[in-house]
Amino acid sequence: MNATELFENAMDWLRQHYEAFRFFTERDIVWTVQKQMMEAIDETRLPYCVLNDYTILGRVRADLVIISGNSVVVAVEFKYEPSHARSSRRNGDIWHTKIKPSVVFWTVPGASKDSSVEKDVQRVRQYVDEGKANAAYSVFIDEGGYFHERQDALHDSEWRDWGNGRWVLWSQT
Repeated sequence: MNATELFENAMDWLRQHYEAFRFFTERDIVWTVQKQMMEAIDETRLPYCVLNDYTILGRVRADLVIISGNSVVVAVEFKYEPSHARSSRRNGDIWHTKIKPSVVFWTVPGASKDSSVEKDVQRVRQYVDEGKANAAYSVFIDEGGYFHERQDALHDSEWRDWGNGRWVLWSQT
């Protein structure tokens, strides 16, 4: 299994098992995917290492990387928008001001903010174009479809239906 298959298998596993988890932040998803990939590496004795928050481009850190030898073979950026239905004052598990109007930014004029979905899509392209990674992905999990209902897919990206109102903006370079 190559490194892109390792990552894509972990994401397929996450899609299939999503209901078993309750995520609160992007970091929860990064940890879950990292753990799944590390287990697959151990089980199949693959020659990879998976690291999070890895400096890849100057001071820019990728959320996850898969390393083979001394090379980054896959770099991944994640964004996560929890379902806005989880912010109910009565029975919600996310404080309503946390997602008002949203946790992430779709785009920022001039794309100068590092926290936008658009910036992640651009950044993964840069990782590959500058030879910092062999392949790269930007994954935006829109748990309740807040952005999917309002935004067309960005250039070189596609919306993928994960069921139960969950959508993923997937960009692969």
